Amino acid sequence: MHIDSISIENFRSIDFTKISFDSDITIICGENNAGKTTLLEAIYLTSNLKSFKAASNIELIRSSSNLFKISLNFTDKSSNNNIFVEKSIKSSKILYNNKKITKTDISTIFPCYSLVFGFNNILLNDSSYRREFIDTGMFHVEPKSRKIFNLFEKSLKQRNFLLKSKKYDTIGLWERQLIDANNELSGCRESYFKCLNSHFLSIIESIKIKIPEIYNDISSLKLEYINGWGSDDFELVFKNNQSKDRTVGYTSSGTHRSDFIVTSLGKPVRESGSMSTLVLACLIINLAKINVFHVKHGFKPVLLIDDLFFGIDNKNLGTVVKLLVLSKGNIVLTAPNIYKNILEKICEENQELKLIAVGEMVE
Repeated sequence: MHIDSISIENFRSIDFTKISFDSDITIICGENNAGKTTLLEAIYLTSNLKSFKAASNIELIRSSSNLFKISLNFTDKSSNNNIFVEKSIKSSKILYNNKKITKTDISTIFPCYSLVFGFNNILLNDSSYRREFIDTGMFHVEPKSRKIFNLFEKSLKQRNFLLKSKKYDTIGLWERQLIDANNELSGCRESYFKCLNSHFLSIIESIKIKIPEIYNDISSLKLEYINGWGSDDFELVFKNNQSKDRTVGYTSSGTHRSDFIVTSLGKPVRESGSMSTLVLACLIINLAKINVFHVKHGFKPVLLIDDLFFGIDNKNLGTVVKLLVLSKGNIVLTAPNIYKNILEKICEENQELKLIAVGEMVE
């Protein structure tokens, strides 16, 4: 799958712009607040129908307008396709090849993942970001997991409401449903994590052969899964915590508290690793996520990366780009202008890369 072009109208600071993508990897370069991240948001929205930054799509409408429009063309195998999204304060329109389509279907037809660096990356943020990371990948490779997830969330919300309001008459029915849904959802998450971890380790091994200059920085990286309640049977832990839960007014254990960590030599990377190691770990995890999807569906989703070179020195910038090229995916990423000259030289040496300066976009 490959993005061919996108046109954006009245979206955040963009009045109108149209961009063509004729390389597997496109680097959007420009000054801060020049619209680099906005472009990634627009692409992401055509797949997920929401921004990876804004809480509401209404926030994305340009202040001088009452609606935004995004039209994205992409090639899937041998067919040319279009996604059109229009959003106003009162209504929205989503079309796939000029026909209405649901949110679930559009994310399957045009899957798109985002990776945001700076202070918002998945390894530095709280566990909810990492659960969402697992779930978005899991939904694509195990469709039934979405229904199980929704059932678990409903049961958890209802039990927490009854705990907080101290209404225990009907809580037993919700607890039984919650226990069953927890075990199913946790099983799906752990199964997906095992696939993710397998691809994570495979990428590290391929780096050893093809990009040996960074292998020492990542050779000891490992992923560890935390289920959210410990090693005992969940139902047993759940029942042992019932008194505690009634005291605190919420469900204290379960897969809603699951997490994963990246370690190096037994220590969490977020606490002991360098910034460059942290960036590489985040990138490898996301490339592994793409590969899990590829095994299931036979093509790779689009990966959007914001501020990839945050924390990467000039010496390692070229090797990070090598890792992207090695992934053989369709990737769009942003970079600040300070890297422009270096990236121009790298792009001249790699046909898979194209550099677009934000100043060349029409805004």
